[in-house]
Amino acid sequence: MKNKKIDELFSEGKWLLCPPNYFDVKYEINPWMNLDKTPLSAVASEQWKVLHHTLIRLGAFVEYVKPSKEQPDLVFTANAGLVKGRDVVISKFRHPQRQGEEAIFRDWFEKRSYNVHELDNGSFEGEGDALFVGETLFCGHGLRSDADSYSEVCRLLNVKDHVLCELIDPRFYHLDICFCPLNESIALYNPWGISEQSVEIMKKKIELIPVPRKDAERFVCNSVVLGKNIVMPAGCIETEKELQKRGFETYPVELGEFLKGGGAAKCLSLRLEN
Repeated sequence: MKNKKIDELFSEGKWLLCPPNYFDVKYEINPWMNLDKTPLSAVASEQWKVLHHTLIRLGAFVEYVKPSKEQPDLVFTANAGLVKGRDVVISKFRHPQRQGEEAIFRDWFEKRSYNVHELDNGSFEGEGDALFVGETLFCGHGLRSDADSYSEVCRLLNVKDHVLCELIDPRFYHLDICFCPLNESIALYNPWGISEQSVEIMKKKIELIPVPRKDAERFVCNSVVLGKNIVMPAGCIETEKELQKRGFETYPVELGEFLKGGGAAKCLSLRLEN
């Protein structure tokens, strides 16, 4: 182990996480949030630790943003922005409750010498709504991010090919709850979250594997893909079997406390570098 190079130890790129010191449900901005059913802090902390350790064990190099008492959703770092190389487009949150996160993430990236870009207009919620499959950017819109924002995002990141994906169910308000690319050829998708018209367009770019409703509601599409290893919310048995049949290794992690805030494994992690 001591003789291995760093790039061999951390073969699955860099990821940004935020410890859940102040994670809580203090407002309701999605159907999963309920002020009468707030997360248990100690349980959430243990669940996050298991996710964190699993990512590292599978080859992820993890960096951290400091938690903020004023921003309980800062833990969902996938919404920080969208990264390509050393460029990042910082999110512009639709809901005022999360807009305070923007300056925190902007400062984090600037201090690490990223080229930080900000949108002039519209809402855009980062990697929560924008996922790369190879050089193609799949762009969720309709609930949190505006379709019109993606022309500017693509210009700033020099993206030549993008696919608009209309989200239609408030329970599945981000693309990363509805669409999980496993590689450049296949992806899991949530049939209840994306419009039929968008699905037909997406199928021209990638094979889509539908997930069962009960797994969709456990946020199985909000899994983290590390090569052939899939770190996924626990309890998604049917999808887990399907992934194993296709040659993937599955690592279920219990994330029930974070589901109370409307997020799971992918929401809790932002890919910084392949």
